[in-house]
Amino acid sequence: MIDFPQGVLNKFIVRKDYLDWINNETSIFAYLDLTNMFHWQDVLGWRFRIEDMIGQLFTFPNIKEVKVYYGLNPRDRNNSRAFLNRIKKAGATLRPNPPKEMKFIKKDIDEGLFFQRRTMTLFDRQVKDKIHELIEWLQNSGIIIEEPKCNFDVEITMDMLDDAEKITTIMLFSGDSDLLKPLERLKVKGKKIGIVGVRGRVAGELHGIKDKYIDFGKFYTGKRNYIESENPAFDGTA
Repeated sequence: MIDFPQGVLNKFIVRKDYLDWINNETSIFAYLDLTNMFHWQDVLGWRFRIEDMIGQLFTFPNIKEVKVYYGLNPRDRNNSRAFLNRIKKAGATLRPNPPKEMKFIKKDIDEGLFFQRRTMTLFDRQVKDKIHELIEWLQNSGIIIEEPKCNFDVEITMDMLDDAEKITTIMLFSGDSDLLKPLERLKVKGKKIGIVGVRGRVAGELHGIKDKYIDFGKFYTGKRNYIESENPAFDGTA
């Protein structure tokens, strides 16, 4: 496989309006909510590599800093620390420092764990009965399904506001509506807002305040075929 320079990949893969918007801004800080971003992979159908994303961002001379928000998995500290070190080695600022520990939240075993409500309406009675049989079996089996949680809304908010005098533009990799209020304050200060996300995972409130929306799948140029270990929060190896 030929390794093309990142500048070439940007030119021929990234949408031109995305490149124009980034290149027209003077001083951009990028804020990556990595827990939020990992959920994008379900929509994309492929997994991204965080080092490739960081490296791509730093090919733009006006992107001055990249801050990545992610937690430490207390159930797999060695691999989790190795993953966090990869983020720092790629040149990003890992936030917070020291990292917060993830918490594991027990998930309810029901239809919503497997399907969206709209999807369930598409099934006939026979399929629905089979789904309910599976759910009942899982509920009675004693299986516990947990999801790692680590919320960084406060840290991202404080960092963006603290950085306001250093930047002209924010590039936010998150679809979380809880970040609307700090973005409104920054907008009042004359800052440009770029929201990076995927279809169906960006709150409408953020679309309402953005200056530019960037579809992650049409912006990211890095590796897309990944082993199970890319997200160590899910018991992989970093």
